Amino acid sequence: MRALAPRLKATFLQLASLITISPSFASNWPGFRGPAASGVSATTAPPIVFGPTTHLAWKVALPPGLSSPVIWQDVLFLTGTVEKNLATLCLDRLTGRKLWEQLVPVEKLERVHRDNSPATPTPVTDGKAVYVYFGSLGLLAYDFSGKELWRKPLPLPKTFQNQGTGTSPILAAGKLIVFIQLGNDSHLLAVDPHDGHELWRAPLPIHNNSYATPVTWQEPSGGFVGMVCGARFAAFRLSDGQETWWINELGRQACSTPIVLGDRLLLATAGVQGEAANITPPPPFAEAVKLYGSAQGDTIDYDQIPPNIIFTDRQASGGQGNMSLKNALRFLGEVQTGAKFNREQWEKIRANLTSFATGPFNQTVVLAARTGGRNDVTSSHVIWRETKGVPEMPSPVVWQDRAYLIRSGGFLACRDVTTGQMIFEKRIDSPGGYYASPVAAQGRVYVASDRGTITVFQAERELVVLARNEIGEPIWASPALAQKNLYVRSSRHLWSFGDTAP
Repeated sequence: MRALAPRLKATFLQLASLITISPSFASNWPGFRGPAASGVSATTAPPIVFGPTTHLAWKVALPPGLSSPVIWQDVLFLTGTVEKNLATLCLDRLTGRKLWEQLVPVEKLERVHRDNSPATPTPVTDGKAVYVYFGSLGLLAYDFSGKELWRKPLPLPKTFQNQGTGTSPILAAGKLIVFIQLGNDSHLLAVDPHDGHELWRAPLPIHNNSYATPVTWQEPSGGFVGMVCGARFAAFRLSDGQETWWINELGRQACSTPIVLGDRLLLATAGVQGEAANITPPPPFAEAVKLYGSAQGDTIDYDQIPPNIIFTDRQASGGQGNMSLKNALRFLGEVQTGAKFNREQWEKIRANLTSFATGPFNQTVVLAARTGGRNDVTSSHVIWRETKGVPEMPSPVVWQDRAYLIRSGGFLACRDVTTGQMIFEKRIDSPGGYYASPVAAQGRVYVASDRGTITVFQAERELVVLARNEIGEPIWASPALAQKNLYVRSSRHLWSFGDTAP
């Protein structure tokens, strides 16, 4: 669907400008991806060139964790783990000095993927308290002096293949809202931020596999909160959690948090193995039997297939997330150790694996949709829908009328948010995995890789790379912006690049 009247471009430009001039962007970055979860600020001015010896304001060691920093004026919050303790930290934003740290012991940490952490959810603050969510415990609230205000224990999450929690809490309309993933008992939970008591819960009995963060917006009838999950986006009334409308036919992997542009949403969801281009199907029988065949040359021996033959290349550093051909045969083809295949059997399995690459479970989707409506609005409210250039994890960032999407391997796609038209898709010459979501300021976009490279490019209709900055440590958490500084959490440190004056 590409049908859009030209007049909508002016609407999108106006909406995008409204986001970037909000005065709260000047000193506050209160939740995941900042105000409105957009990742955008027009009032901050971080440096273009920086590194361990250039424009470094300060650098401090951190406990393990993947949460992003959140900022309220001159204090900064994030989380981590210290052995079996869940840590919430408060730092002086100007100096990096630790103001306080609160440790909460737990009997059992939730199981997580090797690329995840028990401290992945990003805190959120309203300037009065900071609220944190740990899958291993539940919700906690602290005042700015570090005093615990309340806690709300919650069940251990039930995530797909025990990959762990990824969602972050948000604040909206006097409610603290978080996605609780518990299989068929999954739900959006709204609590009172003053004491943690439950206000409502919105069930998601199906289509509930997600690592994204909820987003909120206003419609003529009132406020709404939306949650993107595998295959489906659903909108709930903020007042009571009543599901009102939804969009189907999305990708099955939901890691990217939507972008709200006034009365429009930008959604990006991936396939379970990323884009089809990541996948190399098995060779035909005639070729495979020479490589992995029996001595007689009439069958293929599963045990003879080397473990380093790649089926899915996620383009991340160190082969993170890759799937070998042997594992693909086992998980997707239901092949057992010791199996042997004749020509007919091999070609059948090969056809199944080849069709999987472009099938519904591996379909990537990026789309723009109007908010509003009732029930299923997939046909009526989706403005455009495309399937190329979609990242697995990073959220898009929108500057003016353009959406930028970075995916592993250093592939950057730029689309017109009004029409969905691909403006360009190019390599930024910074390979590696991309887990962190980009941020934008002063007409520039900052993208960070798991190789520790932060690439800065101009937010224009053609790719103009301004700098590639190396910090020497992997980056998985999304950066934050405040005043003249860029705050980056790497594998071992938090860095402040920019103004060095206290």
